[in-house]
Amino acid sequence: MRTRAAPPGGPYAVVLLVTAALLAAACSSSDDDAAPAPDPSATQQDLVVQVASYDLAVGPPTRVIAGVLTDDQRLLGYGSVTMHFSYLGTGQPGSRAQPSGPPVEASFLPVAGAPVPSPPPSEPRLVGGTERGVYSARRAFDRAGFWQMEVTAQVEGKERRGRGAFQVLEEHAVPAPGDAALPTENLTIASADAPKAAVDSRAGADGEVPDPDLHRTTIAQALDAGRPAVVVFATPVYCVSRFCGPITDMVEELGRTYADRASFIHVEIWRDFQANDLNPAATEWVLRDGDLQEPWVFVIGADGRITARFDNVVSREELEPLLLDLPVIGPARS
Repeated sequence: MRTRAAPPGGPYAVVLLVTAALLAAACSSSDDDAAPAPDPSATQQDLVVQVASYDLAVGPPTRVIAGVLTDDQRLLGYGSVTMHFSYLGTGQPGSRAQPSGPPVEASFLPVAGAPVPSPPPSEPRLVGGTERGVYSARRAFDRAGFWQMEVTAQVEGKERRGRGAFQVLEEHAVPAPGDAALPTENLTIASADAPKAAVDSRAGADGEVPDPDLHRTTIAQALDAGRPAVVVFATPVYCVSRFCGPITDMVEELGRTYADRASFIHVEIWRDFQANDLNPAATEWVLRDGDLQEPWVFVIGADGRITARFDNVVSREELEPLLLDLPVIGPARS
């Protein structure tokens, strides 16, 4: 989800227009060199690929996630798909798609809280209702600019494929693994100068915060104490994607199990949603060029550096192994 914090038409809008133009050119050019050579056995492009990663940059392998849908907006889920990557250039007219590296297999990543059949289907299939998720893979990018992802999937014995374009930056815009965590003084339930809805958008009319254990400490306090921390930036009530509430709940559940290994912190996005007033703690971490993206989950080590981060969609299966690797150090002092 993107929270607009600046007038329409800013840098992000320009990126969307350029990306759309590049994708259209790559898909429809009559120049044989403008796109990867088609597979004679392949079907036509009948899938829609929506790259869901927020902040991709040149560097080591990183998580890349994408939603895959049919052209009538039915979601593809389960099993695995194949992702092929091509470099589209930096936006100059006449750029040609350049296939880059071998294809990678991407596995289905359900949204936190979404129901999953037991056992889950081993092959991709069309899903509906509350079954939701994305496909996830790891991929390194060696050049900044615009890229194309082509996804191929075997669905009911038929090969289906689709393309989506996205941008890769020279450097990450949002704090990334290896960076020092920002010593932020986020709001807590002890903050006397803010309404409780600014601490958590789910706070009731009586001012009760539904998940107080996520709002007892600040990022700065965890860093000062040398405690690892798991920090979720999300607005459970106002999140357009509706991923934020389930992800915040999942972090709270992990916090109850692993409170003796790390501090667990929720940073609410909005100080006042109706007034379009963002919390400074959220803007410090994830507001860039007038756009705020969420949800995010960051894992911070005892040394104060970010060890992992997850954008948009994250599962317990991704986070829990990182917590199991942490030593037991006892509960935080109140």
